[in-house]
Amino acid sequence: MRAIDFYKAFKANTKEDTVVEGRTLFDIYKKDAEFTPVVTKIIEKIIQEAGYTSQREYFRIDVIGWVSRYEDMKADAEAEGLKVRAHLWNLKIAVEHENSKSDWSDEVMKLIHVKCPLKVIIGYSYSNERGEIERKKLDFVAKWMQEIDALNKGMDEQYLIILGNGCNSEDGSSDYTDFGYVGYLYNWVEKRFKRIGDE
Repeated sequence: MRAIDFYKAFKANTKEDTVVEGRTLFDIYKKDAEFTPVVTKIIEKIIQEAGYTSQREYFRIDVIGWVSRYEDMKADAEAEGLKVRAHLWNLKIAVEHENSKSDWSDEVMKLIHVKCPLKVIIGYSYSNERGEIERKKLDFVAKWMQEIDALNKGMDEQYLIILGNGCNSEDGSSDYTDFGYVGYLYNWVEKRFKRIGDE
């Protein structure tokens, strides 16, 4: 699964008017703690539809997706006459969802140390800090990513940050009318996050 595929699937599965347990997804969204289990199920669904097995909190990552090669390893061990427990799987995607409007950057740094083709961070910006301030935060994070040795060992990996609307930082109000999700993909040449659609 590529970053753009995950982003499109995420946007398609997070429509404000979708009804979940008698309430719209948008009503649930405005209550951070209540939205987390709902969005986690959406993430798992996307991962499973990509053909991966999903699992929560492995490596203390919110949701991962992997492909099993257990049967191949087991058959090879049996052919070699070995009594070995077969454990063979490939990690394909790691997803972190962070409600804190000021702390999603920690999830970026955490996932740099995990080896897999796609790393996704879903976070939120204060509604009054979208645009220029959000861009400054993304540039700041991209700059400091360069200081982690593990980053340059994974230049074939994709980093996707999806940011949605959060409360207003000045008065705490939910003064937004939609999710406002925007995807940013890390550009290895420019060493910065570029808005999907602007790359």
